[in-house]
Amino acid sequence: MLVTDAGAWIRALFDEGPEGSIRARLRREAYVDAPALIDLEFLSAARGLLARRLVTRRAAEESIERFLRAPIDRHAHGPLAWRAWELRANLTPYDASYVALAEMLGTPLLTVDRRLARAPMIRCSVELAGI
Repeated sequence: MLVTDAGAWIRALFDEGPEGSIRARLRREAYVDAPALIDLEFLSAARGLLARRLVTRRAAEESIERFLRAPIDRHAHGPLAWRAWELRANLTPYDASYVALAEMLGTPLLTVDRRLARAPMIRCSVELAGI
């Protein structure tokens, strides 16, 4: 089991080649877990890459299609809300929801976000990947 954030998926599908370290890590799992907001965060990041002309529309849409087909078990936000609130001093509610889910499931969190990985009060292990 592994919780992944949107940043890890963005890096895996846009920045890494087929043999990238994050892709390899994701392939070791039959499926991964994430808060349901991962879909909107991924779309927002893809939109930003396209707006800055860092990717073509075709590349963005192909990556979105691969992401939406990925074996991700998406979890509702309700059970994560209070823990995310407890982490408010150090994390956004979005980032805190990934931490809360990893804590709830007792599994590591895979991220490329150094600030998230180093935030205090986290009660899960964090794998800082692809840095």
